[in-house]
Amino acid sequence: MKLTILKLGGSVLTRKSEDKPEVKTQVLKRLAGEVSEALREKPKMRLIIVHGAGPFGHVPAREYKLDRGLKNRVQVKGMAVTHRSMETLNLRVVSALIDAGVNAIAYQPSAGAILEDGVLVSFPLESMERILNLGLVPVAYGDVLPDLKTGLNILSGDHLVPYLAEHLTADRVVIATAYNGIFDRNPSEKGARRLDVVDAGILAELEARETQGTDVTGGIARKVRELVSLSKHGVKSEIISGLKPGYVKRALLGETGIGTRIGN
Repeated sequence: MKLTILKLGGSVLTRKSEDKPEVKTQVLKRLAGEVSEALREKPKMRLIIVHGAGPFGHVPAREYKLDRGLKNRVQVKGMAVTHRSMETLNLRVVSALIDAGVNAIAYQPSAGAILEDGVLVSFPLESMERILNLGLVPVAYGDVLPDLKTGLNILSGDHLVPYLAEHLTADRVVIATAYNGIFDRNPSEKGARRLDVVDAGILAELEARETQGTDVTGGIARKVRELVSLSKHGVKSEIISGLKPGYVKRALLGETGIGTRIGN
Protein backbone atom coordinates (compact mmCIF):
# COMPACT_ATOMS: atom_id res chain seq x y z
CA MET A 1 0.00 0.00 0.00
CA LYS A 2 1.43 3.36 -1.04
CA LEU A 3 2.87 5.68 1.61
CA THR A 4 2.74 9.48 1.59
CA ILE A 5 4.75 11.68 3.92
CA LEU A 6 3.47 15.18 4.63
CA LYS A 7 5.76 17.78 6.20
CA LEU A 8 4.02 20.75 7.77
CA GLY A 9 6.62 23.49 8.05
CA GLY A 10 7.17 25.54 11.15
CA SER A 11 6.63 28.68 9.09
CA VAL A 12 3.12 27.45 8.29
CA LEU A 13 2.07 26.34 11.77
CA THR A 14 3.78 29.02 13.88
CA ARG A 15 4.85 32.66 13.86
CA LYS A 16 8.37 31.67 12.85
CA SER A 17 9.37 34.96 11.22
CA GLU A 18 8.53 36.77 14.48
CA ASP A 19 10.36 34.23 16.67
CA LYS A 20 7.16 33.85 18.71
CA PRO A 21 6.26 30.35 20.00
CA GLU A 22 2.64 30.78 19.01
CA VAL A 23 0.50 28.47 16.88
CA LYS A 24 -1.50 29.81 13.97
CA THR A 25 -4.65 28.19 15.31
CA GLN A 26 -6.93 28.77 12.34
CA VAL A 27 -4.28 27.61 9.85
CA LEU A 28 -3.70 24.43 11.86
CA LYS A 29 -7.44 23.76 12.09
CA ARG A 30 -7.85 24.18 8.33
CA LEU A 31 -4.89 21.94 7.54
CA ALA A 32 -6.19 19.24 9.88
CA GLY A 33 -9.50 19.44 8.05
CA GLU A 34 -7.81 19.07 4.67
CA VAL A 35 -5.90 15.99 5.88
CA SER A 36 -9.12 14.50 7.19
CA GLU A 37 -10.98 15.15 3.93
CA ALA A 38 -8.16 13.63 1.87
CA LEU A 39 -8.15 10.48 4.02
CA ARG A 40 -11.91 10.14 3.66
CA GLU A 41 -11.64 10.39 -0.12
CA LYS A 42 -8.60 8.12 -0.23
CA PRO A 43 -9.14 5.75 2.74
CA LYS A 44 -6.37 3.32 1.79
CA MET A 45 -3.68 5.99 1.88
CA ARG A 46 -0.96 5.38 4.44
CA LEU A 47 0.20 8.72 5.82
CA ILE A 48 2.99 9.97 8.04
CA ILE A 49 2.98 13.60 9.16
CA VAL A 50 6.14 15.37 10.28
CA HIS A 51 5.92 18.93 11.51
CA GLY A 52 8.58 21.57 11.88
CA ALA A 53 9.63 23.34 15.03
CA GLY A 54 9.32 27.04 14.35
CA PRO A 55 10.21 29.13 17.43
CA PHE A 56 9.06 26.27 19.70
CA GLY A 57 12.27 24.42 18.87
CA HIS A 58 14.64 26.85 17.18
CA VAL A 59 14.59 29.57 19.84
CA PRO A 60 15.52 27.39 22.88
CA ALA A 61 17.92 25.36 20.72
CA ARG A 62 19.70 28.59 19.80
CA GLU A 63 19.71 29.78 23.42
CA TYR A 64 21.39 26.59 24.63
CA LYS A 65 23.55 26.19 21.48
CA LEU A 66 22.30 22.65 20.96
CA ASP A 67 23.38 22.62 17.31
CA ARG A 68 27.02 22.77 18.45
CA GLY A 69 27.05 19.50 20.34
CA LEU A 70 27.44 18.83 24.05
CA LYS A 71 29.90 21.32 25.57
CA ASN A 72 28.55 21.72 29.11
CA ARG A 73 25.91 20.39 31.49
CA VAL A 74 23.65 23.40 31.00
CA GLN A 75 22.92 22.03 27.54
CA VAL A 76 21.43 18.91 29.09
CA LYS A 77 18.82 21.16 30.66
CA GLY A 78 18.49 22.83 27.25
CA MET A 79 17.71 19.47 25.69
CA ALA A 80 14.93 18.91 28.23
CA VAL A 81 13.54 22.44 27.78
CA THR A 82 13.61 22.24 23.99
CA HIS A 83 11.98 18.82 23.92
CA ARG A 84 9.23 19.98 26.28
CA SER A 85 8.56 22.92 23.98
CA MET A 86 8.33 20.61 20.96
CA GLU A 87 5.95 18.31 22.84
CA THR A 88 3.73 21.33 23.45
CA LEU A 89 3.58 22.05 19.73
CA ASN A 90 3.14 18.37 18.85
CA LEU A 91 0.19 18.09 21.24
CA ARG A 92 -1.49 21.01 19.49
CA VAL A 93 -0.98 19.41 16.07
CA VAL A 94 -2.15 15.94 17.13
CA SER A 95 -5.17 17.35 18.97
CA ALA A 96 -6.24 19.36 15.92
CA LEU A 97 -5.96 16.28 13.72
CA ILE A 98 -7.97 14.11 16.11
CA ASP A 99 -10.63 16.81 16.43
CA ALA A 100 -10.88 16.80 12.63
CA GLY A 101 -11.42 13.05 12.55
CA VAL A 102 -7.87 11.82 11.87
CA ASN A 103 -6.59 8.86 13.91
CA ALA A 104 -3.36 10.68 14.69
CA ILE A 105 -0.81 9.55 17.26
CA ALA A 106 2.23 11.43 18.56
CA TYR A 107 5.58 9.86 17.65
CA GLN A 108 8.57 11.06 19.68
CA PRO A 109 11.86 10.69 17.77
CA SER A 110 14.08 11.11 20.85
CA ALA A 111 12.52 8.00 22.41
CA GLY A 112 14.47 5.75 20.06
CA ALA A 113 16.39 7.60 17.35
CA ILE A 114 20.14 8.31 17.32
CA LEU A 115 22.30 10.74 15.36
CA GLU A 116 25.96 10.59 14.42
CA ASP A 117 27.50 13.99 13.73
CA GLY A 118 24.03 15.34 12.98
CA VAL A 119 23.06 12.52 10.62
CA LEU A 120 20.24 10.14 11.52
CA VAL A 121 21.70 6.63 11.79
CA SER A 122 19.08 4.79 13.83
CA PHE A 123 15.29 5.08 14.04
CA PRO A 124 12.58 2.68 15.30
CA LEU A 125 11.22 1.95 11.82
CA GLU A 126 9.48 -1.30 12.76
CA SER A 127 7.42 0.49 15.39
CA MET A 128 6.33 3.16 12.93
CA GLU A 129 5.53 0.53 10.30
CA ARG A 130 3.28 -1.33 12.73
CA ILE A 131 1.51 1.89 13.71
CA LEU A 132 0.84 2.58 10.04
CA ASN A 133 -0.48 -0.96 9.57
CA LEU A 134 -3.00 -0.33 12.34
CA GLY A 135 -4.43 2.52 10.29
CA LEU A 136 -3.02 5.27 12.49
CA VAL A 137 -1.30 8.44 11.31
CA PRO A 138 1.98 8.90 13.20
CA VAL A 139 2.87 12.55 13.81
CA ALA A 140 6.62 13.03 14.33
CA TYR A 141 8.64 16.23 14.59
CA GLY A 142 12.05 17.81 14.80
CA ASP A 143 13.64 16.89 18.12
CA VAL A 144 16.87 16.90 20.14
CA LEU A 145 18.61 13.52 20.09
CA PRO A 146 21.64 11.76 21.49
CA ASP A 147 24.53 11.99 19.04
CA LEU A 148 27.26 9.32 18.92
CA LYS A 149 29.93 11.87 18.00
CA THR A 150 28.84 15.21 19.49
CA GLY A 151 26.90 14.02 22.54
CA LEU A 152 23.64 15.61 21.47
CA ASN A 153 22.37 17.31 18.37
CA ILE A 154 19.25 18.44 16.55
CA LEU A 155 17.14 16.25 14.32
CA SER A 156 15.45 18.52 11.81
CA GLY A 157 12.05 17.53 10.47
CA ASP A 158 13.54 18.21 7.05
CA HIS A 159 16.17 15.53 7.74
CA LEU A 160 13.67 13.07 9.21
CA VAL A 161 11.32 13.21 6.20
CA PRO A 162 13.75 11.89 3.53
CA TYR A 163 15.09 9.29 5.97
CA LEU A 164 11.60 7.89 6.53
CA ALA A 165 10.73 8.19 2.85
CA GLU A 166 13.78 6.17 1.81
CA HIS A 167 13.65 3.52 4.53
CA LEU A 168 9.87 3.00 4.44
CA THR A 169 9.73 3.20 0.64
CA ALA A 170 7.37 6.15 0.39
CA ASP A 171 5.64 6.88 -2.88
CA ARG A 172 5.49 10.64 -2.42
CA VAL A 173 6.62 13.47 -0.16
CA VAL A 174 4.66 16.71 0.18
CA ILE A 175 6.35 19.67 1.88
CA ALA A 176 3.97 22.45 2.96
CA THR A 177 5.77 25.75 3.53
CA ALA A 178 4.87 29.44 3.73
CA TYR A 179 5.50 29.90 0.00
CA ASN A 180 4.19 27.87 -2.90
CA GLY A 181 7.46 26.26 -3.91
CA ILE A 182 11.00 27.43 -4.62
CA PHE A 183 11.56 30.78 -6.33
CA ASP A 184 14.37 32.25 -8.43
CA ARG A 185 14.99 34.82 -5.69
CA ASN A 186 13.60 35.62 -2.25
CA PRO A 187 9.86 34.96 -2.78
CA SER A 188 8.97 38.13 -0.89
CA GLU A 189 10.70 40.24 -3.58
CA LYS A 190 8.72 41.79 -6.40
CA GLY A 191 8.96 39.80 -9.62
CA ALA A 192 10.04 36.57 -7.92
CA ARG A 193 9.29 33.63 -10.21
CA ARG A 194 8.38 30.18 -9.00
CA LEU A 195 10.47 27.34 -10.39
CA ASP A 196 8.49 24.36 -11.68
CA VAL A 197 11.35 21.93 -11.04
CA VAL A 198 14.49 22.18 -8.89
CA ASP A 199 17.51 19.92 -9.08
CA ALA A 200 21.07 19.93 -7.77
CA GLY A 201 22.05 22.82 -10.03
CA ILE A 202 20.26 25.46 -7.96
CA LEU A 203 21.63 24.43 -4.57
CA ALA A 204 24.54 26.90 -4.61
CA GLU A 205 22.11 29.78 -4.99
CA LEU A 206 19.91 28.49 -2.20
CA GLU A 207 22.91 28.18 0.11
CA ALA A 208 23.37 31.95 -0.06
CA ARG A 209 19.84 32.80 1.02
CA GLU A 210 18.86 33.70 4.53
CA THR A 211 15.96 32.01 6.28
CA GLN A 212 13.44 34.30 7.95
CA GLY A 213 13.36 33.85 11.73
CA THR A 214 15.67 31.71 13.80
CA ASP A 215 16.55 28.39 12.18
CA VAL A 216 19.32 26.17 13.55
CA THR A 217 18.78 23.31 11.10
CA GLY A 218 20.05 24.60 7.77
CA GLY A 219 17.02 26.31 6.25
CA ILE A 220 15.72 25.85 2.71
CA ALA A 221 19.06 24.76 1.21
CA ARG A 222 19.31 21.65 3.35
CA LYS A 223 15.65 20.88 2.70
CA VAL A 224 16.17 20.88 -1.06
CA ARG A 225 19.53 19.10 -0.90
CA GLU A 226 18.05 16.12 0.91
CA LEU A 227 14.99 15.99 -1.33
CA VAL A 228 17.17 16.03 -4.45
CA SER A 229 19.11 13.12 -3.00
CA LEU A 230 15.83 11.36 -2.25
CA SER A 231 14.71 11.74 -5.87
CA LYS A 232 17.62 9.50 -6.88
CA HIS A 233 15.82 6.70 -5.00
CA GLY A 234 12.71 7.26 -7.08
CA VAL A 235 10.71 9.12 -4.43
CA LYS A 236 8.82 12.11 -5.82
CA SER A 237 8.69 15.31 -3.76
CA GLU A 238 6.88 18.59 -4.16
CA ILE A 239 7.05 21.81 -2.17
CA ILE A 240 3.71 23.62 -1.96
CA SER A 241 2.07 26.36 0.07
CA GLY A 242 0.46 25.31 3.32
CA LEU A 243 -1.15 28.73 3.61
CA LYS A 244 -3.21 28.43 0.42
CA PRO A 245 -6.54 26.75 1.26
CA GLY A 246 -6.99 23.41 -0.47
CA TYR A 247 -3.41 22.92 -1.65
CA VAL A 248 -2.51 20.27 0.94
CA LYS A 249 -5.66 18.27 0.25
CA ARG A 250 -5.08 18.40 -3.50
CA ALA A 251 -1.47 17.24 -3.08
CA LEU A 252 -2.45 14.38 -0.77
CA LEU A 253 -5.01 13.22 -3.33
CA GLY A 254 -2.22 12.94 -5.88
CA GLU A 255 -2.29 16.18 -7.84
CA THR A 256 1.13 17.37 -9.00
CA GLY A 257 2.42 20.65 -10.39
CA ILE A 258 0.86 22.73 -7.60
CA GLY A 259 4.21 24.07 -6.43
CA THR A 260 7.82 23.08 -7.18
CA ARG A 261 8.73 19.50 -7.98
CA ILE A 262 12.12 18.30 -6.72
CA GLY A 263 14.46 16.30 -8.93
CA ASN A 264 13.91 15.11 -12.48
